[in-house]
Amino acid sequence: MAPDVLEMISTVAPMSSPIRSRDLRTLERVRLLRANPDIPYRDGAEERVLEIVRNATDITSSSTEMLEAAESWAEQYHTHPARANVLRSLDIPSDARVLEVGAGCGPITRYLGETAALVDSVEPVLGRARVGRERTRDLDNVEVFAGNVEDIPCEAAYDLVVVVGVLEYVGAGAPDPEPYLAFLREARSRLVPGGALVLAIENKLGVKYLTGTAEDHSRRMYDSIEDYPRGTPARTFSAPALAELVSGAGFTPRLFGVFPDYKHTRVVMETDRIAATVPSLLEDLPTFPSRYAGTRRVPLASERRVWAQLSRAGLSGHFANSFLVVGATDRPPTLWADDRLARYFSVNRRREYAATTSVRVVDDEVLVEREYSAEPGELISHGMTTWPFRFGRSFVEVFAEHDEGGRRELLERWRHLVESLSHDGAVSLDAIPNNIIVAGSGELQIIDEEFHATGSADRVIERGLFWFAKSLLADTPPEMWAPARTMGELFICLMDLVGRQVDEAGVARILDEEAALQVAITTNHTGPDAHERCRETLRTQLFDRDVWDWPLGRRLHNLYDVQLEREKSLRDFIDLKRAEVTAEHAQVVRHRDTIARQRERIVSLRDRSRAQKEVLKRTKRELRALRRSRAYRASAAAGRALRALGLRGRRP
Repeated sequence: MAPDVLEMISTVAPMSSPIRSRDLRTLERVRLLRANPDIPYRDGAEERVLEIVRNATDITSSSTEMLEAAESWAEQYHTHPARANVLRSLDIPSDARVLEVGAGCGPITRYLGETAALVDSVEPVLGRARVGRERTRDLDNVEVFAGNVEDIPCEAAYDLVVVVGVLEYVGAGAPDPEPYLAFLREARSRLVPGGALVLAIENKLGVKYLTGTAEDHSRRMYDSIEDYPRGTPARTFSAPALAELVSGAGFTPRLFGVFPDYKHTRVVMETDRIAATVPSLLEDLPTFPSRYAGTRRVPLASERRVWAQLSRAGLSGHFANSFLVVGATDRPPTLWADDRLARYFSVNRRREYAATTSVRVVDDEVLVEREYSAEPGELISHGMTTWPFRFGRSFVEVFAEHDEGGRRELLERWRHLVESLSHDGAVSLDAIPNNIIVAGSGELQIIDEEFHATGSADRVIERGLFWFAKSLLADTPPEMWAPARTMGELFICLMDLVGRQVDEAGVARILDEEAALQVAITTNHTGPDAHERCRETLRTQLFDRDVWDWPLGRRLHNLYDVQLEREKSLRDFIDLKRAEVTAEHAQVVRHRDTIARQRERIVSLRDRSRAQKEVLKRTKRELRALRRSRAYRASAAAGRALRALGLRGRRP
């Protein structure tokens, strides 16, 4: 930029707003709109996040430095660069004056400050406002206020009012629409003619709720779908109800579907236009399952397959996980290009590999347009690319329909494609089955080619089949891949189909190489032991994972059947043991009766012995008495005389 232009810019007075002209008390550079600007709402991470932000050298909206210092889910939530993606999807004018209501710890405030000319950020929780002020400490066009929307001067001063994750709380969960309407009317009264409302909120009928995720605020399954029968601290709305609220406050609403939600947005899309133009995009753009950190989930159904069926039935506009609403006043705002169908982001990547992709319709042709950071990483093959959208069926779907011979032939054709994309020692790391479609002619086409690296085609084949095994288990019943018991065993079977053998040493090498690639590109694992932790995650959470633990694996009804089978087995076991015990008892009874009879015989013998002893004693007494009698003595004397005469014992 020329020096004279810089001098001209420096002499321009900064933009102002009515709230900035007020004489307000300041605490740590946060301007206080009321004496005690605080409400009892916290997640407990505010002080730690403030420390992380203060210590960071890179506090830009795309910074990953703060994320690397975050440990808990709440800390990661506040510092993740994807927090601003829901606003990145829009074309916010550089000269816009923005009022942000309910700014939290400032991740979106930071992005707005980098994008718009003036940003007034209002946050009712003082502790969070302090973090937001620290997050924008180097932005002169941002002011942070502690207070509520009603504390803001009721003057039309802003081009945009931004309300992200706030509307659900303003009525304290009450079903009465009036508090929500009053809040939105307050927002509208601060807009200049032609201004717009930008609002983001969860969908009470989101597909993640339908398939088993607990409601984000009450933490109860099916709570919002059942319209909060036990009460709720925050209330969300269906698409018609939300549109009615926004319309009732004087806006013309335009709703966009957001996945996985507005917090860490990957994709924002105009679902009705996509359904009419490229319906397959409704299924392809979101990634599933949605992020569930901080909430409970029971795997009732495959979120991706349920979403696909809702989309094919023309119901996608009602079941996105979150909504982005652009509310126009007297004329449509230019926040979303007329030719744009969707905008999506690479989440959890390092800044040099982060990409923003738009899907557009130009002259009846669907185009995909991608842009990277100004200094893309060395693995990126192109800075910004545009290519026509390719129509066809997913490789996963076609592969699952074939028998073993057909699958082998399909993988062989894919292998040839991989080899054809390898040139001069460089390979396309994205030429994996997940990024391949089968055109109507049967031709295999790669739909997303970002990363190149030195190496052989074998590396792409190995990592391609690793992630392909994951995709198959994520979208097909596990019994299709019997006898594979884990994802790792399915991977080995797929390798066999392309004529590759892999042993444990080979598996260790493949996981090690993939971990190195993931650490280089993503923010999923950071720190000095990132490579080791990533490799362990690939091993335990993917490679060794039971095939029945995937989306189409064990369900509640399976678990119920298993429980019934266990109960039946237990009953059978009890019956068997009862029979065994009964038999043992009968045997014991028989032994007892035998012992009783033996005891009776013993008693009888003992009694007979006693009687015989008495008879013997009596006989002995009688014998002694006889021997003392005269007759015995006379007989004995006669016997002696006879013996003396020699006559005793002779027979006549």
